[in-house]
Amino acid sequence: MPSIFSSKTIPFWLFTIASIFILTISQLIQDGVFMDGMLYISVSKNLADGMGNFWEPHFSKTVMPVFREQPPLYFGMLAVLFKIFGSSMYVERLYCFLCFVITLFYIHKIWRSVYASNKSIAANSWLPILFFSSIPVAFWAYANHVEETVMTMFATMSVYYLSKALFEREKVILNIIIAGICVFLSSLTKGIQGMFPIAGVFFYWIAKKDFTFKQNVIYSSLLVLTPFAIYGILFLIDPHIYEVLKMYLENRLGIAFKGTMHNTTDNRFEIMIRLFTELIPMLALMLIFFIWNKKWKNNGASSTFHKTEVLWFLLIGFSGSVPLMSTLEQRGFYLLTSLPMFALTGACAIANNVTEITEKINISSSSLKMVRWAMLVVLTGSIIYTATCVGKTKRDKEMLSDIYTLGTIIPRGEIIGIPLDMWEKWNFQTYMVRFNYISLDGTGQKNKYFAIAKELPKTLVPEGYELYPLKTEYLDLYILKTDQ
Repeated sequence: MPSIFSSKTIPFWLFTIASIFILTISQLIQDGVFMDGMLYISVSKNLADGMGNFWEPHFSKTVMPVFREQPPLYFGMLAVLFKIFGSSMYVERLYCFLCFVITLFYIHKIWRSVYASNKSIAANSWLPILFFSSIPVAFWAYANHVEETVMTMFATMSVYYLSKALFEREKVILNIIIAGICVFLSSLTKGIQGMFPIAGVFFYWIAKKDFTFKQNVIYSSLLVLTPFAIYGILFLIDPHIYEVLKMYLENRLGIAFKGTMHNTTDNRFEIMIRLFTELIPMLALMLIFFIWNKKWKNNGASSTFHKTEVLWFLLIGFSGSVPLMSTLEQRGFYLLTSLPMFALTGACAIANNVTEITEKINISSSSLKMVRWAMLVVLTGSIIYTATCVGKTKRDKEMLSDIYTLGTIIPRGEIIGIPLDMWEKWNFQTYMVRFNYISLDGTGQKNKYFAIAKELPKTLVPEGYELYPLKTEYLDLYILKTDQ
C-alpha cells in the first residue's frame, strides 16, 4: 500500500490542507456558536460539573432540567474532555476538531480500502477529503458544534469497517460486528437517523453481487442485529435506560413526525434541493479535474468507470439523506452524516481522470517544484490567516461581551428574570448557561436580577427594579431594590 503522501500528490495534499485551515479551522477557533451547538455544549458542561447524569443530563433550573431532546453520547464524551481540560471554550473546539480529523482520517481509510488493489488510485485519498471539506454546510457544521459532527464520525467509521469486510474480505465477521457497534454509537448520539449505514451490506450486494444471497442475508442480519443487541443488553442491565430512550422517541421524534412543532419548511423536497446546492462546489471541482485531464491526455481516456464503488457510496449517501424528507423539520446540517458518502461518490466517479493527471506528472520537472513551493506558500498563508482568527468572535459579539460581564457580577446558579419577549432568544439562554450557569425566568417572578435587551421598551421591566450601573452593549441589567 502506498504511503499517504507521494511526490506526485504532495501539491494536492498541500492545497487540501490549506483549504481545511481556511474553510473550517479558522471559523472553528472563533467565539460564538449556533444555538443548537451551544445548547449541547451547555448540557455537556453541566454534566462535567456533576449536574444530571449520563442518561438524564441537565440544561438549566428553568428550562429542561432533565434534558431529553437527544440521546446522551455527545454530552458524555464532551463532559469527559471538560473534566480533563477545564472549562475553556477551546475545550469544545478541540472536541469538534477531533471529530473532524477522525472523520477525514476514516474517509482516507475508506478510499484506501476500496482501492486496495489499485495503488495509483489509492494514493489520491486527498480527493474525497477535499470534496468533503469543500461542502459549505460541512465546514459550517464543524464551526458550530452541531451533534451531527459526532454522528458523522461514527457513521463514517462504520462504512470503513464495512469496506474492509466487503471489498477486502478481511476478517469479514469481525469487521461487520465492529461496523454494527459504530452504528450503535452513531444512533446513541442523535437517534435513528444515525443508523443509515445499517443497509451497507445489502447495498453492496446490489452494487456488485459477488457473494450469494444467503451470505447477503447472514452478513446483513449480523450488521442489523449488532446495535439492537447492544440496546437489548443495556435495557436488561438497567430498565430505566429503556424508559429514558422511550421518552426521547416520544417527546422528540414523535413530535417531529406529527409535524406539530419545530417545522422549518412546508416542502418535503427542500432537503433534497439543499443537498444538491451543497454539492455544487464538489461538482465544480469534478468538472475542473475532468476538463484538466481531457486537455492533458494524448490518448483516449480510460473507459473504466467505478460503477460498484459509485453505486455503493451513492446508495448509502441517499439512505442517510432521503429519510430526512419524512418530516417537515429540515435543516441543512442534518445532511452532514451522509456528506462523506457523497464526497466519496464524486471522487470515485472521477478517480481515473485524477489518477491520469497525477500519473503524468514528472517528479523531476522544474514546474512541479514550482507548484510545490506555490502550494507551500498557500498553506503557510492559510495557517497565518487562521492564527489571526484566534480571539475573534464570528457571531453574537455584543451579546457575548455582555454575558461575560454579567458572569463577574451575578453568582453562578442564580435565576434571573427576563421579559417574555426574550424567551425565544435561545442563543442568549444557552450562552448564559454555558459560561455562567445562570438560568433565565420569563414568568414575571421577582428574582434578584432582571436583564432586558436594550432594543426593548423599558416598560417591560417590572416595578421594584433599578438599573445596575454597568457598561454594556446588548442588554441592561436591573437589580431588585433593597426595600422590596
